[in-house]
Amino acid sequence: MKLRLIGALVTVAVLILLVFSIPLATFVAQVERERLVTALERDAFVLAGHAKETLNTTAGSVLPSLQPYVDSYSKSSEARIVVTNASGLVVASSDPTIAFGRDFSNRLEVAGALKGLPAVGERDSATLGERLLFVAVPVLLGDTVLGVVRFSNPKSVVDEEVQRHVRGIAVAGLITLLAAALVAIPLALTIARPISRLKTSTERLADGDFSVQADDSKGPPEVRELSRSFNAMAGRIGLMLENQQHFSGAVSHQLRTPLTALRLRLDQAQDAVGDSTSPVALALEASRVEIDRLQEMIQQLLALSRLEGGSAATVTVNASVIVRSRIEVWESLAAERHITFTVRGLDSSPCVALEGALEQIVDNYIDNALTAAPDNSIITIEVQRVQRHIHVDVIDEGPGLSEEKRALAFERFWRGATIENAPGTGLGLAIVRQLAVASGGVAELLPRADGKSGLVARISLLAR
Repeated sequence: MKLRLIGALVTVAVLILLVFSIPLATFVAQVERERLVTALERDAFVLAGHAKETLNTTAGSVLPSLQPYVDSYSKSSEARIVVTNASGLVVASSDPTIAFGRDFSNRLEVAGALKGLPAVGERDSATLGERLLFVAVPVLLGDTVLGVVRFSNPKSVVDEEVQRHVRGIAVAGLITLLAAALVAIPLALTIARPISRLKTSTERLADGDFSVQADDSKGPPEVRELSRSFNAMAGRIGLMLENQQHFSGAVSHQLRTPLTALRLRLDQAQDAVGDSTSPVALALEASRVEIDRLQEMIQQLLALSRLEGGSAATVTVNASVIVRSRIEVWESLAAERHITFTVRGLDSSPCVALEGALEQIVDNYIDNALTAAPDNSIITIEVQRVQRHIHVDVIDEGPGLSEEKRALAFERFWRGATIENAPGTGLGLAIVRQLAVASGGVAELLPRADGKSGLVARISLLAR
């Protein structure tokens, strides 16, 4: 959790830097490019001022007196400087490879400046073999053009200067990001530690420990407030379940005693009647059956109550061994209707469950399968591993259930139409679901995968 929180904070910092740095870098690049061009224009006009007097007095001859100014500019600037006379012939240059008297009038920028128009822009240079950034200004005396001063730079030089400033912004961004990470680590620890402790307390509460208390003295104010709310909730839930268990115990004691007494009186009345075929005897027998059913229902309701309020620990069990042991118990009853069991799947399948829970679940599934299955049919039990879970499937050949009824089957007191007249309380599958949840698993009813009639009753438990 701490790593995720640190990662989230750093990610936010990165996004903020990107949102602000990209436009800033673009703006800085544009400003720096304009600054460099403006500097070239300024130097060109200043040099043009020096060249005016020289060009005016010498009428276009080679001017050694102008060269010192050109050399002085070339020491402080990487730009190539060319000065021409009114005919476009070079009279001074910072580039020793350009000879005096060379004709530059065929250069577009020089030709334009000779007409009295300053020129700023880029063009391809056949001499350099790359793009050229230039500034060309006319040397004017009134309306007369005495010559041209051109400052130029390869575009790559200008781009490198611009990129140097952009790299400076990138370095500053990285430093900011590093600082954000250094701030994020203690901040994340400050936030994550109390949340981790609260998470541990929540897990203990989910496992049934209602005495758990979260530490509400540390962490940010919001987390402390959440911890106090959690403690109040855990206390109320614990008190509610404790009252429910006390009520269940009282109900168990108060109901079982009169039901047992009523059962004994019915037995006595049936003995007194004598004739087991008389209407009175049959009515007494039906009453005894209902009393037995009511007693079973009370026992199962109490079992559900204990499951909902208890916190029993899970153990490792072998689903394959349990399935085979339960089949041995049910085989004799199944044989009376010529129903056979088939077991498929793993020979060993360790998984996690409450102690005794898987036995109860398999018994309930087999009991329901025997109730629904026709005579001379087969009940198949499959044990298989699917990823990290062990699946135990009890598959019958009965009429099955619709999707709507399968969704309702785990509700308390629900009984399918096929077993309405069969003995039972409608609580068996509700107990199965509660046992599955308490074991960290899932109980479900599914249609058969082969498309045949019947039902797949599945319990899925975490594999060990």
